[in-house]
Amino acid sequence: MIVAVAALRTELAFVWGMPRVRTGIGHRARERLTQALKQLDPDGVVVLGFCGATHARLVPGRLVLADVVLGNGEEIELPAELVERARERLPDAEVGPIATVEGIADPAEKARRSLDAVAVDMESYHISRELRSREIPFVVVRCVLDVLWDDISRGNRVRMAGRALSCARRLGRAAAALAPAVGGER
Repeated sequence: MIVAVAALRTELAFVWGMPRVRTGIGHRARERLTQALKQLDPDGVVVLGFCGATHARLVPGRLVLADVVLGNGEEIELPAELVERARERLPDAEVGPIATVEGIADPAEKARRSLDAVAVDMESYHISRELRSREIPFVVVRCVLDVLWDDISRGNRVRMAGRALSCARRLGRAAAALAPAVGGER
């Protein structure tokens, strides 16, 4: 069984046909995932959610597929074969490192992170550490909610709500496309 994992209910809104785990945001995501994994025994996991872009070329709605997850000075490299299978299923996705940050990243923070990562989020590192420790295969796919110069802590909430809904739809389609890849299919 392949499981979809995300921080927010909205991020999982259009995921069907697989168990869904909502972890909440930040470092507590690992704790909540640990609790969920006590009841589930997944063959693989699709980690999904929103992200902030660290490069101007990434527009709202663009999917980002992690090949490396960065956090707390550590790099978690995803298996190249699994990333390649995922890339084949999401050929338009941007592939690159995703950095986990402690809070909502403002434009200056996103620009600083652009040297190391294509996007930032608040959970991938914590979730990836837990899945790696259990040797559960996983991919990380994010959808750009806020572009490089957006400050979502001060932004237009109506505009962001529309983007979130659009991203949630894309994440639902991505989860369906990636589940077989995580399960080992080409």
